[in-house]
Amino acid sequence: MGMVKLLSALLLLHSCFIFPLSGATLTVLVIETGIREPRPVQEFSGLWENTLMDVFFDAGHIVSNAPIMQIDTKPEGEFPDAAQGAFKEAIAGGSDFLILALVDYQGTAEAAPPLSTLKVFRLSPYRCVAEQQYPKTLSRFPAEEVLELKKAARTLLAHLRG
Repeated sequence: MGMVKLLSALLLLHSCFIFPLSGATLTVLVIETGIREPRPVQEFSGLWENTLMDVFFDAGHIVSNAPIMQIDTKPEGEFPDAAQGAFKEAIAGGSDFLILALVDYQGTAEAAPPLSTLKVFRLSPYRCVAEQQYPKTLSRFPAEEVLELKKAARTLLAHLRG
């Protein structure tokens, strides 16, 4: 009986080395742009944040988030200067990737913005590994809207490899 336990333990240990865990550590940052005056976080921005975190967590990654930010205009360049603090915190926290969602309201008061951009940044060595734009996904049914956002988030999963 002792030999069976020993063989079982060795087989279990061996399988851990054959099938390594491969989850990355991610930080999700949502930035609202195009809002004329400071106001509470928009519902659609919160939906982006929650959906991104859900999709990456369900895929086996360790996910954290930075507070949703608001800046006046859509940033020029690869990474917004206003988000440098969140970027440094992600690095200090040991994140492998930073997922940036730019939710551009373009001065509209609509529930959903006309355009959203998702970017995936590898933090060490630093580089943007993916960027995709998504038009407004408003649906008459909130469940359909969430499914569209999840589909958009899942397209980024392939970019989280080495």
